[in-house]
Amino acid sequence: MKRAVPVLSCLAMSAGLLSGCATPARSDHMAVLATPQQRMVVTPLHNNIAIAEVSGGQAGNRLWASKVGNAEFSQALSLSLNDAGLLAPNPAIARYSLSARMEKLEQPMTGVSLTVTATVSYSLVERATGHELLRRTHTLPYTAPFGDTFGAIDRMRVANEGAVKANIAALIDDLVALPEGGARSAPK
Repeated sequence: MKRAVPVLSCLAMSAGLLSGCATPARSDHMAVLATPQQRMVVTPLHNNIAIAEVSGGQAGNRLWASKVGNAEFSQALSLSLNDAGLLAPNPAIARYSLSARMEKLEQPMTGVSLTVTATVSYSLVERATGHELLRRTHTLPYTAPFGDTFGAIDRMRVANEGAVKANIAALIDDLVALPEGGARSAPK
């Protein structure tokens, strides 16, 4: 019985070596670069959004599929909002707060080209009044084709990153298109 634990550990390590280890999604690969038009939009949101809460992500397990953790997702949101000129330099004095919840990250079990679909709900609230200016849920896929990376584990990570990046891009579009006064928007 004493040998069962080392044998199981060896089997787990061998499986990891044969299949590769899953790496978590990288924040810089999920971050969106704003277009020049998005950067030039005059909006009260300019340098005025703080990230309040990011939830629903999952920490990855090196022996299983790559995941998107809350910390990586939050960092990608920060980088993206900053590039678009929307992130407050000092979160304590930001006029608006943004919450994001990863509702679902649909990953295939197997495949040559891997498509991941990220469903994320966003809420933008004016801090002083508690008025919700925007509530959106985006469900967007990204496919990492076979030729992009050698291993399926890497393709899964690339597909995760692409799906979240597409989702953040849709959010940035929503924010720069938000009318003055912030009319509420129906979920997509």
